[in-house]
Amino acid sequence: GDNSVRTILEELFRDTLVTSLANHLTSENDMRSRYKRKKADIEQTFNRAIVELQERKLPKEQYKRELEEKTDQFRQEINGLDEEIRNVQILFIEAYKNHLIEHVSNFGAVSTQVRVTLWKDDHLYMNRDGQYLLKLMRPEDQMTVLLSALDELLTLKSDKISKLGDVVFFTCINPFNDLSEQAVIRQLRRMDTDDDHDNNNDLLTVSRNCRPILEHKLLRGTLVVIHGDILLESEVPKQCFIQTYNENPNQEHLVDYFECKQCVRNGQPLRWICQSCASVCHK
Repeated sequence: GDNSVRTILEELFRDTLVTSLANHLTSENDMRSRYKRKKADIEQTFNRAIVELQERKLPKEQYKRELEEKTDQFRQEINGLDEEIRNVQILFIEAYKNHLIEHVSNFGAVSTQVRVTLWKDDHLYMNRDGQYLLKLMRPEDQMTVLLSALDELLTLKSDKISKLGDVVFFTCINPFNDLSEQAVIRQLRRMDTDDDHDNNNDLLTVSRNCRPILEHKLLRGTLVVIHGDILLESEVPKQCFIQTYNENPNQEHLVDYFECKQCVRNGQPLRWICQSCASVCHK
């Protein structure tokens, strides 16, 4: 049930975080121990130097002068060591903070906003602002939830899907790549060739049943390119009005007819051309 899943996640989070913190604290304790040994070595060296200085039986003024020099040197070394450990501790805290940001704050199984486009005839479909369409994906979502984005993109072109085949691909492109239209098309063209090994990590093609956030830790801003067996209405041969005419006398039919001056019959321009035929006839 929901509660059991929540409990398991809480336990995993707590155990992982505690283990991670314990590892960092162990490293920090080891570091402090090393600095304590360094400090003890400096103190021992100073104490030996003082004993040797006393054994030399120097005149009072010379003894005093050399003692001050060695004391100043000792203090500088101790202060330098203390400053070094403070700086390292600050870096240590920053490292742990970055660790948490990277591995906790950006946990992959959260809702993620992705970019979506359709690749067809070496063209990428954009929104009305000329940008990739943005869609929010939830952890449980399969790639099929992005198919609705195609309707939005195609509507802007006064088009729609006529048939969605079985072979539809979803290619995910790293958001840190060059996502300009030309660069993306180049990557898509090369993704199945042998000379594109260097970019294999930046492109991932998955099936429509894939749950990319849970299975592949989909990054925010990833570009999802939909392509494959997708037939648009604009690609389907138009039917003449004669083929679609319903002979029901009770049904009203409003039809626009056109004339083509290049299509000639009996020396006269061809008339009574329906709109479907006119769209593929001469202008």
